[in-house]
Amino acid sequence: MERLLGKCVYEGIVIGETYLDIDTNLQNEKENIPFEDIDKEILRLEIGIQRAISDLRGLKIDLKGKVDEKELEIIEAHTLLLEDPMYIADIKKMIRKEQKKSEYAVKDVTEKFVRLFENIDSPIYKQRGLDIKDVCNRLIETLKSENEDYKVFDEKILITKEIYPTELLKLHREGINLKGIIMEYGGETSHLAILAKALKIPTLMGVNDVFNHNWKERIILDTTEENMCVITDPTEEQIAEYDKKRKKFLRKLDLIKRGAHLPSITKDGIDIKLYLNLGDGEQDKENEISRELVEGVGLLRTELIYMKNQNFPTEEQQIEKYAQILNGFSKEQPIIIRTLDIGADKQLSYFKVTEEANPFLGLRGIRFCLKYREIFETQLRAILKLSEERNIKIMYPMITTLNEMREANKILKKVKEDLRKENIKFNEDIEVGIMVEVPSVIMMAEAFAKEVDFFSVGSNDLTQYILATDRLSETVGELYSSYNPAVLRAIYHIKKAADKYGKKISVCGEMAGDLKGLVALLSLGIKDLSMVESSILAAKSLVRNLNYKELEEIRERILTEETPEGVKELLKNYINY
Repeated sequence: MERLLGKCVYEGIVIGETYLDIDTNLQNEKENIPFEDIDKEILRLEIGIQRAISDLRGLKIDLKGKVDEKELEIIEAHTLLLEDPMYIADIKKMIRKEQKKSEYAVKDVTEKFVRLFENIDSPIYKQRGLDIKDVCNRLIETLKSENEDYKVFDEKILITKEIYPTELLKLHREGINLKGIIMEYGGETSHLAILAKALKIPTLMGVNDVFNHNWKERIILDTTEENMCVITDPTEEQIAEYDKKRKKFLRKLDLIKRGAHLPSITKDGIDIKLYLNLGDGEQDKENEISRELVEGVGLLRTELIYMKNQNFPTEEQQIEKYAQILNGFSKEQPIIIRTLDIGADKQLSYFKVTEEANPFLGLRGIRFCLKYREIFETQLRAILKLSEERNIKIMYPMITTLNEMREANKILKKVKEDLRKENIKFNEDIEVGIMVEVPSVIMMAEAFAKEVDFFSVGSNDLTQYILATDRLSETVGELYSSYNPAVLRAIYHIKKAADKYGKKISVCGEMAGDLKGLVALLSLGIKDLSMVESSILAAKSLVRNLNYKELEEIRERILTEETPEGVKELLKNYINY
């Protein structure tokens, strides 16, 4: 019996048959082509590129409304790569100069581009390296003109070194049900990980030497957080044991779903307010939970509207898009709209800013808005207009100093004055808050608390900046943990400042939607949590099984722990429901 460990992306327990997706080698493509066939080979490449682009566009059309728009942005990025003149010119150059077949030239040129991106110390370029590998794979498959038999994947657990996002989307479009994925490469924050979670496929990443193991026809894949392993050659006793575990896990999921309409109130009667994190695209899919069953929107990510557009959206376009996103919410439900948070790993195709060695420490969030005030003013006008008929609140991202916040408020004041002159109504008392994402806000917590209406903790970036650890890094990813005591103490520090001055505080990062994170935040006294839709039902179920006073009593134990592992071990005792 062999038990292999990895990192889980989406929880589940699967007992099933395997499909080994062993890499196809291109040895036969190394042979030179005759000189007189070069033009024919170039034409073959061009036809292959157009077919690949056409396939991608067809894939996007087929999946629209079935998958979040955010996930479909991957397809658009890959289409642009296939149209990149430098990439294509280098492939053609190799075919002409070295008389190589298209498949070999594509692979060789791609490897050079990937090495170039990997040598740049930036998560943006590392992701581009992964994207171009995906494009290479698609183009080679198109050139081979193989009739792919998707049915071989159906109801199987896929074992592979790497599967690319567009391949997974293609399988989804074809109606193929992957029971699970076991892969060697990939990080927990990669595009593929995000997509596997969105498609609810139990996935285990980081399994070493994935093909050098004794894979039996039937295996056990356990991606629940307690185990995170795969058993390659299970005994009949183990299969029977895990079948019981699987049924118990499914019963728990069913119980969670059946409790959707129940309130999120603890055993001792404390009301915990659960909000949704939303962005452009959520309105295109069937809602997993009715909008009236959540408190409101704790984070409306407006950058997705800008990233999908071909140019900066007008006031009218923004108002129309906000209305679409907020369809189903009542006028009374609070909606926190975060102003444009562009920069770092979120870029606009139609507006290029100066490239920086470390964009995560550069022009992003409120810094971008203060530099390009006209863009900022247009968005504020749209938000203020919407506030006349909805319970809207404004939130500034990536605030670092008091001066930034004050400057943003000056611009807001000017926009208000302009609207008054135009006799346009808006909520004069609209609340304004900030994201808590950088250590400087923690250190100046009381000064900020005197001036803001509310705080919203962005745990993802706050963790990254407190620990000086790139959350997309594949080399130091182990250091990145929102359960690090330094992060928890920082959150508690801002909570005390908010309480002292009677200001609201919530958490809208991934930590809020994680069950252990929810327990930790409740123990710190934070009762307003915003999360993605897929986390709401499990969060509601957990809240109803917790005693708030009991959690308050473990606060000091959590804050005095010395390691993330110690914190998580303590929190695990409260999620076995």
